Amino acid sequence: MAEQLPLCEFGVSQTKPSVESVLSDIKCLLAEYGFGGFWFQGIANSAYRDYLQNNQKAILSRRTLRSRGGVFASSPKISLLHEQYVTRVAPTDINFSEALRLGSPYCYQFYENNQPNKAKKLFARHGINTVLSWPLKHFASDAWCGRFTLLSRHPYAELALNDLESVLKQAQMSLFEHFHHELNPYRQNNLFNQTAIKALKMAATGLHNHEISEVLHITVRGVEYHLESMRNKLSATNRANLVHIAHQLEII
Repeated sequence: MAEQLPLCEFGVSQTKPSVESVLSDIKCLLAEYGFGGFWFQGIANSAYRDYLQNNQKAILSRRTLRSRGGVFASSPKISLLHEQYVTRVAPTDINFSEALRLGSPYCYQFYENNQPNKAKKLFARHGINTVLSWPLKHFASDAWCGRFTLLSRHPYAELALNDLESVLKQAQMSLFEHFHHELNPYRQNNLFNQTAIKALKMAATGLHNHEISEVLHITVRGVEYHLESMRNKLSATNRANLVHIAHQLEII
């Protein structure tokens, strides 16, 4: 089994590395465990519940959860595979929702009623026999976590997974160190109006609505509308609660 590399080998340094260089380091190490590629993304802790409820007005709708935003793939080929999966297969694939259960790793099931399913057919065309979803708790957030989707040409039974979680935690730490905002699921897909976010940031500093309106060059009523819209989306009870929730989700 490959030795764990020092954290700096994953790209943690004084200067921000490129996404490609960090992903390349991780890919090389995971190859020692039998994985030829992966994608990584931030996942809201409420994702499974939100997916089952299928509320079209919810922040994290099924369409949002199946989007490509905030997904880092180990190569352009894997990025294309991810796109094909979420657009063509995920809407009817039981594996997608099951992989949103974030309590433990999940190995994709490729057969239903003894017949190969759509996931099996898609991944098999790329020579992939195992897809393993591996969630990892966020070290600084109770709202979301990270998740690796690991791809291997080997059958699951042939994979050596000892110490893999510690390696994935180290890799996640590097990704969060440099690309935290890009991975936050609550900052993806234009979930919130950018003017509303600016207004909320100013409100969080204690500015009154008329002061915010002057800075943003919109009417006071416009400020009220944006803050009310944010309050409704985040199910906040009042302005102070809205600011608190926005901080928790790292929106501001």
